[in-house]
Amino acid sequence: MLRRLHIHIRNPYLLAGAAGLLLVGAVLYLLLSFWLMPAYTQHGVTVTVPDLRGGTAEEASTSLERYQLSAEFIQLRKPNLPKGVVIEQSPTPESRVKPGRRIYLTVNSGDTTTVVVPNIEAFPIREAQNQLMTNGLLVGLVQADSIPSAHANTITRQEPGPGTRVAAKTPVDLWFSTGLGDRIVTVPDVTGLTSEDATARLLEDRLRSVVLDHVAADGVEPLIGRQSPPPGTQVREGFEVRLHVMEGSE
Repeated sequence: MLRRLHIHIRNPYLLAGAAGLLLVGAVLYLLLSFWLMPAYTQHGVTVTVPDLRGGTAEEASTSLERYQLSAEFIQLRKPNLPKGVVIEQSPTPESRVKPGRRIYLTVNSGDTTTVVVPNIEAFPIREAQNQLMTNGLLVGLVQADSIPSAHANTITRQEPGPGTRVAAKTPVDLWFSTGLGDRIVTVPDVTGLTSEDATARLLEDRLRSVVLDHVAADGVEPLIGRQSPPPGTQVREGFEVRLHVMEGSE
Protein backbone atom coordinates (compact mmCIF):
# COMPACT_ATOMS: atom_id res chain seq x y z
CA MET A 1 0.00 0.00 0.00
CA LEU A 2 2.86 2.37 0.76
CA ARG A 3 4.38 1.46 -2.57
CA ARG A 4 1.11 2.39 -4.36
CA LEU A 5 0.90 5.75 -2.50
CA HIS A 6 4.50 6.49 -3.43
CA ILE A 7 3.69 5.83 -7.08
CA HIS A 8 0.66 8.24 -6.96
CA ILE A 9 2.71 11.00 -5.37
CA ARG A 10 5.31 10.74 -8.11
CA ASN A 11 2.57 10.76 -10.82
CA PRO A 12 3.06 14.07 -12.72
CA TYR A 13 -0.56 14.15 -13.89
CA LEU A 14 -1.87 13.90 -10.36
CA LEU A 15 0.45 16.65 -9.18
CA ALA A 16 -0.55 18.88 -12.07
CA GLY A 17 -4.24 18.31 -11.34
CA ALA A 18 -3.80 19.12 -7.67
CA ALA A 19 -1.84 22.24 -8.53
CA GLY A 20 -4.55 23.25 -10.97
CA LEU A 21 -7.26 22.82 -8.33
CA LEU A 22 -5.27 24.90 -5.87
CA LEU A 23 -4.79 27.62 -8.48
CA VAL A 24 -8.49 27.68 -9.39
CA GLY A 25 -9.42 27.83 -5.71
CA ALA A 26 -7.04 30.71 -5.10
CA VAL A 27 -8.42 32.62 -8.08
CA LEU A 28 -12.02 32.06 -6.90
CA TYR A 29 -11.10 33.20 -3.40
CA LEU A 30 -9.51 36.35 -4.72
CA LEU A 31 -12.50 37.08 -6.96
CA LEU A 32 -14.95 36.63 -4.07
CA SER A 33 -12.89 38.66 -1.63
CA PHE A 34 -11.87 41.58 -3.79
CA TRP A 35 -14.49 41.84 -6.50
CA LEU A 36 -17.79 39.97 -6.06
CA MET A 37 -18.35 40.69 -2.32
CA PRO A 38 -17.34 44.38 -2.46
CA ALA A 39 -19.51 44.86 -5.51
CA TYR A 40 -22.46 43.17 -3.77
CA THR A 41 -22.10 45.10 -0.51
CA GLN A 42 -20.91 48.34 -2.19
CA HIS A 43 -17.94 48.35 0.13
CA GLY A 44 -16.53 51.84 0.62
CA VAL A 45 -19.46 53.56 -1.19
CA THR A 46 -21.47 56.01 0.96
CA VAL A 47 -23.82 58.94 0.40
CA THR A 48 -24.49 61.99 2.56
CA VAL A 49 -27.95 62.20 4.12
CA PRO A 50 -29.59 65.51 3.10
CA ASP A 51 -31.36 67.82 5.57
CA LEU A 52 -35.06 67.16 5.00
CA ARG A 53 -36.46 69.05 8.00
CA GLY A 54 -38.98 71.76 7.21
CA GLY A 55 -39.93 70.31 3.83
CA THR A 56 -43.03 68.30 2.97
CA ALA A 57 -43.15 64.51 2.98
CA GLU A 58 -43.41 64.49 -0.82
CA GLU A 59 -40.35 66.72 -1.19
CA ALA A 60 -38.41 64.49 1.20
CA SER A 61 -39.24 61.34 -0.81
CA THR A 62 -38.14 62.98 -4.06
CA SER A 63 -34.89 64.18 -2.50
CA LEU A 64 -34.06 60.75 -1.03
CA GLU A 65 -34.61 59.05 -4.40
CA ARG A 66 -31.92 61.26 -5.91
CA TYR A 67 -29.53 60.06 -3.20
CA GLN A 68 -30.53 56.39 -3.74
CA LEU A 69 -32.14 56.30 -0.29
CA SER A 70 -35.64 55.32 0.83
CA ALA A 71 -38.07 56.96 3.26
CA GLU A 72 -39.99 55.55 6.21
CA PHE A 73 -42.58 58.01 7.61
CA ILE A 74 -43.62 58.34 11.25
CA GLN A 75 -46.66 60.49 12.12
CA LEU A 76 -46.47 62.76 15.17
CA ARG A 77 -48.59 65.73 16.25
CA LYS A 78 -46.51 68.78 17.16
CA PRO A 79 -47.90 72.14 18.36
CA ASN A 80 -47.38 75.36 16.42
CA LEU A 81 -45.90 73.68 13.34
CA PRO A 82 -47.40 73.37 9.84
CA LYS A 83 -49.19 70.17 8.92
CA GLY A 84 -47.34 67.65 6.74
CA VAL A 85 -43.80 68.95 7.23
CA VAL A 86 -40.80 66.88 8.31
CA ILE A 87 -39.85 67.84 11.86
CA GLU A 88 -37.25 65.15 12.68
CA GLN A 89 -35.13 62.61 10.82
CA SER A 90 -32.88 59.66 11.57
CA PRO A 91 -30.04 59.35 10.62
CA THR A 92 -29.38 63.05 11.13
CA PRO A 93 -28.41 65.39 8.26
CA GLU A 94 -24.84 65.06 6.95
CA SER A 95 -24.56 61.44 8.16
CA ARG A 96 -22.71 59.08 5.79
CA VAL A 97 -24.70 55.93 4.93
CA LYS A 98 -24.73 53.20 2.28
CA PRO A 99 -26.96 53.61 -0.79
CA GLY A 100 -30.37 52.03 -0.24
CA ARG A 101 -30.44 52.93 3.46
CA ARG A 102 -33.87 53.65 4.94
CA ILE A 103 -34.25 57.16 6.43
CA TYR A 104 -36.87 57.57 9.16
CA LEU A 105 -38.80 60.85 8.85
CA THR A 106 -41.15 62.22 11.53
CA VAL A 107 -43.98 64.20 9.91
CA ASN A 108 -46.37 66.54 11.73
CA SER A 109 -49.79 64.92 11.45
CA GLY A 110 -52.00 67.79 12.60
CA ASP A 111 -52.70 71.33 11.52
CA THR A 112 -51.64 73.04 14.72
CA THR A 113 -50.48 76.29 13.22
CA THR A 114 -52.95 78.34 15.29
CA VAL A 115 -52.32 79.72 18.75
CA VAL A 116 -54.51 81.28 21.43
CA VAL A 117 -53.94 84.99 22.06
CA PRO A 118 -53.04 85.41 25.75
CA ASN A 119 -54.66 88.01 27.99
CA ILE A 120 -52.00 90.70 28.43
CA GLU A 121 -54.24 93.57 29.54
CA ALA A 122 -52.83 95.35 32.62
CA PHE A 123 -49.33 94.00 31.83
CA PRO A 124 -46.44 96.46 31.53
CA ILE A 125 -45.65 97.16 27.87
CA ARG A 126 -42.35 95.26 27.78
CA GLU A 127 -43.76 92.21 29.57
CA ALA A 128 -46.80 92.17 27.27
CA GLN A 129 -44.53 92.16 24.20
CA ASN A 130 -42.50 89.28 25.64
CA GLN A 131 -45.68 87.29 26.31
CA LEU A 132 -46.77 87.67 22.68
CA MET A 133 -43.42 86.50 21.32
CA THR A 134 -43.30 83.59 23.78
CA ASN A 135 -46.68 82.44 22.44
CA GLY A 136 -45.55 82.57 18.80
CA LEU A 137 -47.20 85.90 17.98
CA LEU A 138 -45.85 89.20 16.69
CA VAL A 139 -46.13 92.63 18.26
CA GLY A 140 -48.28 94.87 16.06
CA LEU A 141 -48.94 98.57 16.56
CA VAL A 142 -48.19 99.91 20.04
CA GLN A 143 -50.04 103.16 20.69
CA ALA A 144 -51.43 105.32 23.48
CA ASP A 145 -55.06 104.67 24.41
CA SER A 146 -57.44 107.58 23.83
CA ILE A 147 -59.13 106.82 27.16
CA PRO A 148 -56.86 107.47 30.18
CA SER A 149 -56.17 104.84 32.83
CA ALA A 150 -54.82 104.96 36.37
CA HIS A 151 -51.89 102.63 35.61
CA ALA A 152 -49.47 104.37 33.26
CA ASN A 153 -47.54 102.33 30.67
CA THR A 154 -49.69 99.23 31.08
CA ILE A 155 -51.79 97.57 28.38
CA THR A 156 -55.41 98.72 28.36
CA ARG A 157 -56.60 97.01 25.18
CA GLN A 158 -55.45 94.46 22.62
CA GLU A 159 -56.59 93.32 19.19
CA PRO A 160 -57.19 90.40 18.57
CA GLY A 161 -58.70 90.02 22.02
CA PRO A 162 -57.76 87.47 24.70
CA GLY A 163 -58.72 83.87 23.91
CA THR A 164 -58.92 84.42 20.15
CA ARG A 165 -57.38 81.60 18.10
CA VAL A 166 -55.22 82.94 15.29
CA ALA A 167 -52.43 81.79 12.98
CA ALA A 168 -48.92 81.75 14.38
CA LYS A 169 -46.99 85.00 13.87
CA THR A 170 -50.19 87.05 13.73
CA PRO A 171 -49.51 90.66 14.82
CA VAL A 172 -51.38 91.78 17.95
CA ASP A 173 -52.02 95.52 18.28
CA LEU A 174 -51.60 97.03 21.75
CA TRP A 175 -52.94 100.15 23.44
CA PHE A 176 -51.32 101.44 26.62
CA SER A 177 -52.23 103.90 29.36
CA THR A 178 -50.66 107.33 29.66
CA GLY A 179 -52.00 107.75 33.21
CA LEU A 180 -55.02 109.60 34.58
CA GLY A 181 -56.43 112.46 32.56
CA ASP A 182 -56.60 116.06 33.71
CA ARG A 183 -60.36 116.55 33.32
CA ILE A 184 -62.74 115.89 36.24
CA VAL A 185 -65.84 113.75 35.54
CA THR A 186 -68.80 112.56 37.60
CA VAL A 187 -69.17 108.80 38.24
CA PRO A 188 -72.54 107.66 36.81
CA ASP A 189 -74.89 105.18 38.47
CA VAL A 190 -74.43 101.76 36.80
CA THR A 191 -76.09 99.55 39.46
CA GLY A 192 -78.74 97.24 38.04
CA LEU A 193 -76.98 97.07 34.68
CA THR A 194 -75.25 93.98 33.36
CA SER A 195 -71.48 93.97 33.79
CA GLU A 196 -71.03 94.49 30.04
CA ASP A 197 -73.44 97.44 29.90
CA ALA A 198 -71.95 98.97 33.06
CA THR A 199 -68.44 98.81 31.60
CA ALA A 200 -69.62 100.41 28.35
CA ARG A 201 -71.47 103.18 30.24
CA LEU A 202 -68.37 104.06 32.26
CA LEU A 203 -66.21 104.15 29.12
CA GLU A 204 -68.60 106.73 27.66
CA ASP A 205 -67.52 109.01 30.51
CA ARG A 206 -63.88 107.99 29.97
CA LEU A 207 -63.77 105.93 33.15
CA ARG A 208 -62.31 102.48 33.64
CA SER A 209 -63.87 99.60 35.58
CA VAL A 210 -63.14 96.22 37.11
CA VAL A 211 -65.86 93.65 37.81
CA LEU A 212 -65.47 91.85 41.15
CA ASP A 213 -67.13 88.67 42.51
CA HIS A 214 -67.88 87.59 38.96
CA VAL A 215 -68.08 83.84 38.43
CA ALA A 216 -68.36 83.11 34.70
CA ALA A 217 -71.55 81.41 33.54
CA ASP A 218 -72.30 80.50 29.94
CA GLY A 219 -74.81 82.90 28.36
CA VAL A 220 -75.47 84.78 31.63
CA GLU A 221 -74.35 88.36 32.28
CA PRO A 222 -74.35 89.26 36.00
CA LEU A 223 -76.01 92.43 37.27
CA ILE A 224 -74.12 95.09 39.19
CA GLY A 225 -75.40 95.47 42.77
CA ARG A 226 -72.85 97.94 44.13
CA GLN A 227 -70.15 100.25 42.84
CA SER A 228 -67.19 102.06 44.37
CA PRO A 229 -66.87 105.00 44.39
CA PRO A 230 -70.64 105.66 44.57
CA PRO A 231 -72.56 107.57 41.89
CA GLY A 232 -71.94 111.32 41.84
CA THR A 233 -68.31 111.11 43.00
CA GLN A 234 -65.95 113.53 41.24
CA VAL A 235 -62.84 111.79 39.84
CA ARG A 236 -60.24 112.32 37.13
CA GLU A 237 -60.65 110.73 33.69
CA GLY A 238 -59.40 107.16 33.61
CA PHE A 239 -60.24 106.48 37.26
CA GLU A 240 -61.07 102.80 37.90
CA VAL A 241 -64.58 102.14 39.28
CA ARG A 242 -65.01 98.85 41.14
CA LEU A 243 -68.19 96.99 40.26
CA HIS A 244 -69.62 94.35 42.62
CA VAL A 245 -71.92 91.70 41.19
CA MET A 246 -75.40 91.48 42.70
CA GLU A 247 -75.73 88.33 44.79
CA GLY A 248 -77.77 85.66 43.00
CA SER A 249 -77.62 87.45 39.64
CA GLU A 250 -75.51 84.75 37.97
